[in-house]
Amino acid sequence: MTNVCPAIPSWLRLCLLAVFGCLTSCGSFEEVRIRQLMHEKGFGTRANGDATRENYVGGLDLIQFLLPPEALLQTGAERLVELTIAQPVGVDGTIFVPFVGPVYVLGKTEAELGALVTAQLRTVLTFELQVQARITTANKYFYAIGESGKKGRVRMETDLTLMDAMFTVQWTNLANLGRIYLIRPDAENPLVIDVNFREMLTTGDMKPNFEIRERDILYVPPTFLGLIARLLQRVLEPVGLAVRTMLGVAQIRSAYDVVSGQSDQQLFFRF
Repeated sequence: MTNVCPAIPSWLRLCLLAVFGCLTSCGSFEEVRIRQLMHEKGFGTRANGDATRENYVGGLDLIQFLLPPEALLQTGAERLVELTIAQPVGVDGTIFVPFVGPVYVLGKTEAELGALVTAQLRTVLTFELQVQARITTANKYFYAIGESGKKGRVRMETDLTLMDAMFTVQWTNLANLGRIYLIRPDAENPLVIDVNFREMLTTGDMKPNFEIRERDILYVPPTFLGLIARLLQRVLEPVGLAVRTMLGVAQIRSAYDVVSGQSDQQLFFRF
């Protein structure tokens, strides 16, 4: 005998195909949106550059302009004095230039910014003007994670090297100084450098004393025993929180019993 499979109704097949198509299309649509948001190169910020070579305008910087004194004495140019006051970069990456309006400045060096604002002002002023731009803050950072004393963003300093950065952020007793990772993030070609910092300290060999650039990641890993200690800390942290909570509830209950007279304990007040 041959087994004959019951035919699936056409309406059921259409429902199944519709559900399957919806699920696949929804999943692919989300993936397409994520791929569109991904970066192909760089760190992912709108402002890119090498601040250690030539400083550029970032989102946390203050911008100030230097103008010749005679320009401020020109008739109708009184508002130019606003340029001499340091102003932060807006969330949209612009600064306000009198007589012009918002000007996009993210990623521009001081020379490029001065030339841009000069060209913008020459279109609305009746006299020749040359302005110079200054980035009055050094809000550039690198990142420290792992067994470092300072974690998170650390302000960049002039001519900062790996050794300078390590002594700036410090390290814990669980740090593995034999394997310090200097990570240079990039969407296309990220670079990870394994440095024996202990050997640098004990031998004075400065070949791996690399220059720290903006947005570099300094990862200080733990030793093997330090890894076990951190694992136990993670495991026992919820237990410790529960014990502290229970003790706190018990103390509140005991204090309430004493105040309400339900406890035999006596309260002694000292004046």
